[in-house]
Amino acid sequence: MAGRAIAALGLAPGAQVQIAGGEPGLVPDIVNQVASLARAAGAGRIAIQTNGLAIDDRFIALVRRHRLGVGVSLDGPPPLNDRVRGQTAQVLAGLHRLEAEGIAFGVTVTLSAETLPGLVDLALMLGGFAMARSLGLDILRPLGRGADIALPRPADLARAYSALVEALDWVNRRRQKPLVLREAGMVGCGPTESYCAAERGRAAVLVPGGGLWPCSSLVGQDGFSLGNVDHPDLSASALRPSRTLCGACAVSGCRGRCPARAIVSSAASALDCVLRRAAHHPSASESIRVPA
Repeated sequence: MAGRAIAALGLAPGAQVQIAGGEPGLVPDIVNQVASLARAAGAGRIAIQTNGLAIDDRFIALVRRHRLGVGVSLDGPPPLNDRVRGQTAQVLAGLHRLEAEGIAFGVTVTLSAETLPGLVDLALMLGGFAMARSLGLDILRPLGRGADIALPRPADLARAYSALVEALDWVNRRRQKPLVLREAGMVGCGPTESYCAAERGRAAVLVPGGGLWPCSSLVGQDGFSLGNVDHPDLSASALRPSRTLCGACAVSGCRGRCPARAIVSSAASALDCVLRRAAHHPSASESIRVPA
């Protein structure tokens, strides 16, 4: 199916491919097939997003064979992540395995009211991993299992971001290679830089069964199907530019809000702006106003 999707979509040279799930570490043969096909088609960076529970010999071999970027989902230090996701000891064992193998990795945390207080402790913990390279903040999309989970309050998010920046500054003064906060790179960009490939109509998500969607956040949402691998319809693949939602704003070079998040939740989308403003003025986040 992956080969048919690549043929149908016409993978552009240098395109980025992300293998996610579910848990892709549980299906190494499929990961191997997808990565092989993508590399043969001229893909640039190929990455795998994992919950960290299947980082074993086969996983390490796949990462080395295909030069995969590795992202790990972790929502806080052990006590907090155990409440939210569980099995933190196994995840940390996976991170230590990556560390021992000299494989760089990034961590993504899903931001909710429950996970927000753990950001500083998570950053301090990751600072002890020399191969940890990045920390990304993914605002909860209140869909499916996340529908009943509370979003952070805007003022709390602004304060937590400021504290996280301060913690990472302390950590990075003691590291050879910095632990980079992804959101810090979402401002100060060029004036025409879009939020993501989906905003430009240059992205597609392949799901089991062969369905195609412009973004993983929009899978199953009415009106956003791109057909399937046998009958793709990419005529409406570009999402509405998120900056059309913005009014007057002093944040220069901002990529705007996540366009998919703006579609599924206005409350979550507003928090995108809180993050951008906090990134623009991290030391002044106490005074950040919540955008409409």
